[in-house]
Amino acid sequence: MTQSELIEHVANEEGQYLAALDIGSNSFHFVSARIVKKNLQILHSEKYQVQLANGLDSNDYLSDQAMERGLETLRNLVSTTAEFTPDNFKIVATYTLRQAKNAEKFLRKAAKVFPFDIEIITGHEEARLIYQGVAYYTDPTKDILVVDIGGGSTECVIGKNFKTRAVSSTNIGCVSFQQAYFPTGEITEEAFEQAIVDAKIELEAVGNRYKKMGWQLAYGTSGTIKAISRLISNSEEDLRPFNLKALNKLKKQLIAFGHVDDIELALLKEARRNVLCSGLAILIALFEMLEIDELTYCAYALREGVLYEHIDAIAHENIKQRTVDSLSERYNIDQGQANNIVRIALLLFNQVKDDWKIKQETYQILLHWAAQLHEIGVDINSSAYHKHSAYILANADLAGFNREEQMALSWLVENHRKKVTSAKELNWYQLKTHKLNKTLAVLRIAVLLNQQRLLNLDFEPELTLVDQTLLLTLDRDWIAQRPLMRAELAREAKQLANLDITFEVARD
Repeated sequence: MTQSELIEHVANEEGQYLAALDIGSNSFHFVSARIVKKNLQILHSEKYQVQLANGLDSNDYLSDQAMERGLETLRNLVSTTAEFTPDNFKIVATYTLRQAKNAEKFLRKAAKVFPFDIEIITGHEEARLIYQGVAYYTDPTKDILVVDIGGGSTECVIGKNFKTRAVSSTNIGCVSFQQAYFPTGEITEEAFEQAIVDAKIELEAVGNRYKKMGWQLAYGTSGTIKAISRLISNSEEDLRPFNLKALNKLKKQLIAFGHVDDIELALLKEARRNVLCSGLAILIALFEMLEIDELTYCAYALREGVLYEHIDAIAHENIKQRTVDSLSERYNIDQGQANNIVRIALLLFNQVKDDWKIKQETYQILLHWAAQLHEIGVDINSSAYHKHSAYILANADLAGFNREEQMALSWLVENHRKKVTSAKELNWYQLKTHKLNKTLAVLRIAVLLNQQRLLNLDFEPELTLVDQTLLLTLDRDWIAQRPLMRAELAREAKQLANLDITFEVARD
């Protein structure tokens, strides 16, 4: 289905509205839109200068003061977002909350003042969504390079026809570099050069790979590049493409001022004053490492990418399922075995989910994906393959998945066999420990019943909850012929006890 067809599919009802909030390291960006004649029409946008990244200490803990700045912004957005629902409003958080070890504390406080869930997305997912936002407003048939300098991270993407070919996210940003290289506001040649050199070191692997791939057009997005483009173009609206020579000229101008407080540039907004030098240093490093000839500013970025992604979800074009299917193919999964386990796992889950009071479809979907992907590690090494599988899922670029979903999928797969570790040992915000533990119990039972890879049942196993005991009923003759299976199921009861689940197999 083409993107215009997707939008047309969603736009059956007149007045379909969507909104997105990008909780960035430097700024919070809100945007609302509606679908009109197969296109998104931006209706309203708001930007809040929060500088969350300023509140990250050397141990990656977010300060209470930074949290309060973010919470105050969310309070201000309550009235703006009052007409939206979770079905048409998505909130994503990027580098700072990705990095903060106490991010859960902020999320719990946010839930008390803001009635929507916040998804912390991975760096690769952020980069992919940025590309989507740019691609819809440029020529998607060409190979394009997109770079985005945020407060805490820098994303680089090469894509074509709405599909990414290369995605990277590097932990260098205008706020973190300002603290490291221009902390007092003094602007020197030495500070600039050190910032540029260190940025180039971080970008070295990206530069080598991207130069080999090549691109036709290069775009830059978000506030840092917009501010630089305005200064070089000497215009607020007519922003022209610029090159490395223009960037170095601007660098000389800034050094001549000597201090950020003394910068006198009419088109520079006050909120950008402190991070202009650090952002420029990173952009120069990008130009040099990727050998960019010319860069054009694009006004669309992460938030617009989130809007278009939401259209995919509404139209039931499930990018997450496409990601899972791609992994299945890439790692040569035994589809017959995977399909058997998916079938049995979903059968068992549906038998007990009501008694367990699991109403959210989220856990059933996670179970489906975990059952489909639990053996991807076999392609690496069949010994302890569940650990290889978990590592792949924890570290792969899983398009469409937020950080918590990716962590849950990795945890389910790692614990589908042998010794089990309860979900309570990890920090969850959107997902619930007891529901994840029960989802895992079903996955483990389904895998155990399929362990000989010969299962072709002419009966349906039955899973019920009897006086808080999980009771598995199997065909009497089938289990009688498999004494080892009965022994395995008995041992499984000890593992499920670690999940606070009492498990038994029905006796004859």
